[in-house]
Amino acid sequence: MSSPTLSPSARPSPRFEDLRGILRYVPQFRQRVFVIAIDGALIERPGFSSLLQDVAVLQSLNIEVVLVFGARSQIRQLAAQRKISLSNDDGMGRTDADSLDVAVDAITRQSSALMAALTALEVPVAVTNALSVHPAGVINGIDQEFTGRVERVDVESLRACFKADILPLLPPLGYDGKGTTRRLNSDAVAAEVGIALRAAKVIFVSESGLHRNGQRIPQLTIQDARELAREQATTDVNLLSKLRYGALACSATVPRVHIVDGTQEEALLAELFSNEGVGTMIHADDYHQIRPAREGDIPALMAMLQQSIDDAALVPRSAADIRDNLPDFFVLQVDGNPIGSVAVHTHTVTGAPPTAEIACLFVSRSHKNCGHGRRLVTFAEDTARLRGCQQIIALSTQAFRFFEEKLDYHTAAPEILPPSRREAYEHSARNSKILRKDLSAASNLPPPSA
Repeated sequence: MSSPTLSPSARPSPRFEDLRGILRYVPQFRQRVFVIAIDGALIERPGFSSLLQDVAVLQSLNIEVVLVFGARSQIRQLAAQRKISLSNDDGMGRTDADSLDVAVDAITRQSSALMAALTALEVPVAVTNALSVHPAGVINGIDQEFTGRVERVDVESLRACFKADILPLLPPLGYDGKGTTRRLNSDAVAAEVGIALRAAKVIFVSESGLHRNGQRIPQLTIQDARELAREQATTDVNLLSKLRYGALACSATVPRVHIVDGTQEEALLAELFSNEGVGTMIHADDYHQIRPAREGDIPALMAMLQQSIDDAALVPRSAADIRDNLPDFFVLQVDGNPIGSVAVHTHTVTGAPPTAEIACLFVSRSHKNCGHGRRLVTFAEDTARLRGCQQIIALSTQAFRFFEEKLDYHTAAPEILPPSRREAYEHSARNSKILRKDLSAASNLPPPSA
């Protein structure tokens, strides 16, 4: 595979003069959610007002838009003015107190400027506190201090904005349960919000597009995007971030993710309302897709899991058990039909990063030996990383060889279990093998950028 590189110069996008081109797409986009993440560096460019006008056009077409913005460029500039050495500027590494102060000031200014610009376009806008976050914790022995990870998205508050025709504006900041301000990565925020809202699209508007040998890469499968990121085949860390979080969003609930060069005139509309597009689209395979479980899936899940429960391969669970933990469950569907499942539970311990646990891993007998089990585990690991987990565990009485030989898990002692999970483990008397994987070591991805 040739290494993607940045286009040496911004090439103009097609002039958008054919109104019929827009009208053809409007019915399928109406009342669908688009999460748009704009890099902070674009906000200072001369053509940014045109980009905001394009966002206003989308909202005028009854598309439910959420706008996320980055501020890396502004944070760097403000730090230079104050002669402060930043511990991190993208919301993924360690954020010390001085860096947080700079970030909060820069992000607040950007938020105010965006609200003013959108108001001038007669777009009702509100900064929303729709993110619950937790501390990133200690990573590779380093306390991340004021860096955070998204824990939950307040979907109802965002939908209330849509209902009132208000555009929600989300800064790369959040607050944990103690009210502490946490620096977030804007690409991660966009992915999490897109997943939670089951958005039709997540659109990353960047300073550059993704190219190979001088030619735009028009589309990538989820697997292509992941491989491209793991190979580190581009030197632009900013694009790697979008590949990483784009693939993650697309593997969950978002069918299409777009990476668009925001320096090109009319790029946003041309990408969305033309057959050719001007950016790169990451898409889920229409044949098989992993998505969050819904309440309507519970009967099918119970029917699928019963044989493994009868064979003592899985812990007995009732429909009520699944319903109570439904946000943790994901379904693998093939051609629209559920054929597998996995649950990703998160265990939190005070003063330590959360630990993820794989549970309820199942693939129907008719679809075994097709790589679906590995696909579900990979998805669970990616989900755990997005939640800020540094390790993932699995307890198994029969599938431990699969984890050890195929997935690079290692047998561990009960002492590594979080206290509440260890108590349940000992009480079950199943004598399950405990498998563990170090996610920080397993990931070769560079830190994403804001």
